[in-house]
Amino acid sequence: MAPRDTTLLCLCLYEKPFLSTDQGRVMMPGQNISLQCGSAHVPFDRFLLTKEGEASLPQHQNGEHQGNFTVGPVNLSFSGNYRCYGWHSGSPYVWSAPSDALELVVIDTMNQDYTLENLIRMGVAGLILVALLAILAENWHSHKFPHKAHLEDLPELTSSTQKRQTETLGLPPNDHR
Repeated sequence: MAPRDTTLLCLCLYEKPFLSTDQGRVMMPGQNISLQCGSAHVPFDRFLLTKEGEASLPQHQNGEHQGNFTVGPVNLSFSGNYRCYGWHSGSPYVWSAPSDALELVVIDTMNQDYTLENLIRMGVAGLILVALLAILAENWHSHKFPHKAHLEDLPELTSSTQKRQTETLGLPPNDHR
């Protein structure tokens, strides 16, 4: 058996650093996000950013008291919880405890759920339809039953006028006695 190099890493000797962003934690695909990792009490000069559940290589950052990481351009696979660690370059095997998780969410703009917006649109369309039906019914009703004001303008037919009209049309006179 060939000998192997073994690295022993000691975690949690330093208190955990903070991990933050001033851009918000919800992003659209294609955006970049800046993350800051640091400690107010321990002057780390090396930082590591990891994503929970990822086997990919973590990002390292050299800095004085704070590591600045740029992530992106992001896609849906960037959603998840991120943590950072800090250590001193003179003691590369003694790391801090992990920071609190920072959840980043990438929104898929192509597959959003428009249920609420569609319900609002359908409600407005329904109200417009009801209004148009009310206008149509009122118009139909006004033509079927003329208003009394319009009837007063018409001359009243006398019996002699009715008799002349029936003779002109060649109809037999009605006897309404």
